[in-house]
Amino acid sequence: MTAVVGMAFAACEPSLIDGPEPFAPVTETVLAEGITFQQFADEACTQPDEAGNFLKFNCTAGVVQVFLEGNDSPLYTGAGGVVKIPVKRGQDPNANLIFRIVNGDGTFTDAVKTVKVTPPTELAPEMLILASDNGQKVWKWASAAVYGNAGHTGAGDAFNAPGAVDGIWWGCESADALMDQLAHSGGTAYGDEANGAYMVFSEDGVVTTYDPTGKAIRGGKFEVKNYDPSRASGWEIGKLITSEPALLFPWMINGNGTAVTEYDIMYLTPQAMTLVYTNGQASGAWGEITHWSFIGGSPDPLTMEGTWTYAAESTYGNAGNSGAGAAFNAPGVVDGKWWGANPADLSGQLAHTGGTAYGDEAEGAYMVFEGSNVTTYAPDGTVVRGGTWEAIMNDFADGAGRGAAGWELGKLNTSEPALLFPWSINEGGVGVTSYDIMYYDANNMTLVYTKGGSAGDWGEITHWSFVRKAE
Repeated sequence: MTAVVGMAFAACEPSLIDGPEPFAPVTETVLAEGITFQQFADEACTQPDEAGNFLKFNCTAGVVQVFLEGNDSPLYTGAGGVVKIPVKRGQDPNANLIFRIVNGDGTFTDAVKTVKVTPPTELAPEMLILASDNGQKVWKWASAAVYGNAGHTGAGDAFNAPGAVDGIWWGCESADALMDQLAHSGGTAYGDEANGAYMVFSEDGVVTTYDPTGKAIRGGKFEVKNYDPSRASGWEIGKLITSEPALLFPWMINGNGTAVTEYDIMYLTPQAMTLVYTNGQASGAWGEITHWSFIGGSPDPLTMEGTWTYAAESTYGNAGNSGAGAAFNAPGVVDGKWWGANPADLSGQLAHTGGTAYGDEAEGAYMVFEGSNVTTYAPDGTVVRGGTWEAIMNDFADGAGRGAAGWELGKLNTSEPALLFPWSINEGGVGVTSYDIMYYDANNMTLVYTKGGSAGDWGEITHWSFVRKAE
């Protein structure tokens, strides 16, 4: 018995088995020479372009990570494939791509390839709305039906207004009330279950969510695919995709913490956004879907900084006060419009100035917002008038970017008549210093002066349309 035990003990003594030595590290030269690539203008790599933003590569040295210099997040991992090179407006058209291989001993070897890219001259329409022409934009919770469920009706066209959810079953009436809905987040409060929480979309394709104090909660990359405002699909106007759960309260309803990274965009304007997650429910089957409602953060008044001039058509005129602020839904659109003059016509409208030509009643006149000052110039650069200004934008109860009366987005006030042709129509030279902001985006602005009338009384109002002046 003793011998047997001894034999068993001896058989269990460990022995060291030599394994293979790690491969010698790949040299930078070998790595660099093993990388071949071609650039294309499209992701499918059907349109060769020496400055294309899509790079198709192969690496004979092995699997590599591809980075854009200065960015710690890899764009791609593999021994070959297609890399989408991130580019933004105004950047250097020369981009350094780092190809990194992990050696067997745990060290890295990098090879740098410099390529030419094509920075966009302007943002895509959907990015102009999501991130604005100034590079980033704040989106906040709406104040009604901020989150909830609905049946999948298949009627995308019925999502036709801010906060409208076709087939809605239930909606949380305020973000503060989300604290009572933590079953959907898996039982955890993250800080965005509050009215003051917000998220920032940037033109770089990054979105970050914050609690009301400004503390970052989550974030990730985002992109919009298949954007089609005509809604040819019959359902969504596009897909908003995030690299990880990144938006405000990104939880599928009744999913006990199931996170969402792909949303159907159902409504999108500079003032409002409605998103939906169908969880694979068939269109028209009335299966449960999740919905979210957001409003565009009040435009930072500094976004008005810069040079503005008259819009090409109907830059000044009159209208009836229809009370339908939401109908001012595009550049130059004036609900209840009666008449409008083009810039070349203003020299014939001096009855509204009190009979005086000041120099700005001409095509090419412009105004510059800089800091707290605004100055108006004749086309030749002669100063016409000026003063200080402030824009007071509101957060609104209807989620549409309009006040309780459903009228203006906010007020643009000046210390004295200071803007282009600042005259109340048909009042013989009455200068305007407080305007209702009816439409605003990065490049367009529609203003109205109601003469003290009430929304919906159809009294005469004055309207102006401006565009940002090309440099």
